[in-house]
Amino acid sequence: MTILYGGSFNPPTIAHYKIASYLLDKFPDAKLEFLPANNFYEKNNLKDYHYRWQMLELLCARLGKRASINDFEIRLNKYYGTWYTIKHFPEAYFVIGADNLLTLHTWINYPAVVRKTRFLVIPRDQIDIEAVFQENSILRENRSNFTILADFPKIDASSSNYRRTKDEKYLLPEVAEFIRKNKLYKE
Repeated sequence: MTILYGGSFNPPTIAHYKIASYLLDKFPDAKLEFLPANNFYEKNNLKDYHYRWQMLELLCARLGKRASINDFEIRLNKYYGTWYTIKHFPEAYFVIGADNLLTLHTWINYPAVVRKTRFLVIPRDQIDIEAVFQENSILRENRSNFTILADFPKIDASSSNYRRTKDEKYLLPEVAEFIRKNKLYKE
């Protein structure tokens, strides 16, 4: 089983680490591939992928040999959206937070992305996941494509929290040190 964990990882936080660790424990035969967005992804204060890649390497070193970084999106000449990436990995499972269920209808090539992708859903922000499925007919019709990981413990950490507060409690120590050494997120 291959698990794709996409995102901007701007920067990778303790939450990213805990989610990856949880997934590797829950699926002992799986390999997990971080899939960082390329520099063309439109996001405020997105650091160059070289920095984000190096920080992800620090997470992978802690997670062990079953965790790696996939350069698929990095090699693209623009941002094509999640659908473009997912269709190149038809056997993989794609990790999303429950908050993404609320915006899947805005994704490129919706509803095909829902019909043709297997998702692992991490609970987040106290979202009532089953209610979201009941309110969206496409999600409801394709419910079997979603594995809800309801036993994942709540964590209160995100890249945006770190960027807003600069509080290193949101980071692994080695990532915090990398950020300080490279003078990132000073703005």
